[in-house]
Amino acid sequence: MKKKSNRNSRKILLFLVLCLCGAVACYYVLHSSIFDIAKIAVLGNERVSNQEIIQLSGVNLGTNTFDISTEASAKAIEIIPWVKQAEVKRNWPDKIIINIVERLPWAIVVNQKDYLVVDDEGVCLQALEKLSDINLPVITMVGLSPKIPEGQKVNTTGFELVKSLIDALPDDLAESVSEYHYTESQQVLVYTLDGIEIRLGDSERLEDKIQIWRQVIKMQDEDKIQGRLEYIDLRYKGQPVIHYKQ
Repeated sequence: MKKKSNRNSRKILLFLVLCLCGAVACYYVLHSSIFDIAKIAVLGNERVSNQEIIQLSGVNLGTNTFDISTEASAKAIEIIPWVKQAEVKRNWPDKIIINIVERLPWAIVVNQKDYLVVDDEGVCLQALEKLSDINLPVITMVGLSPKIPEGQKVNTTGFELVKSLIDALPDDLAESVSEYHYTESQQVLVYTLDGIEIRLGDSERLEDKIQIWRQVIKMQDEDKIQGRLEYIDLRYKGQPVIHYKQ
């Protein structure tokens, strides 16, 4: 029995020694220069430079690939206002790939002296002092903060309401719009290039409102309406209220 016990003890000791040797070998392999980062590739970016993305990621050439947190690096990159999503991946043995999905300009929100370029989530991407040839919807809103920093959302409730309207508008009507205005009473007014005010209100019965809007404009174009339109009030169910300029 004693000999058998000694044999078992030696086996256990041998197993522990082998485990220790394996752990040491694994440590040295994982921390060898084989896994030192030799190349960092950035894909999908157009507006944000490779240099800015790599700098914020915290990934450096020569660093062991196991010493970086890909999740933390991705979150650090997403601080950039133009970056909607970042993904940092290891490409063994010595390469890091950073995939970028950028935000796209979707509209211009007028804020006092600034023109805010926002994406389709209402995130401020850039503040402009002047408008050049930018073919984007123009939105004015009440209750905006005097200064909205890049990366911050504008009035969420108002923006979502205006966006639901813009998304629903057919191209021919959208092309006739000069401005979308979100009012203090949380309703939407639309101003056309012809100076007509379209009082849409909220998003209820939106398809019906758009259809009536189109019909009234068509009647005016066909000279079936006497006088020049000042506004079309579509806020209430039933017949629209049409007012003419004096």
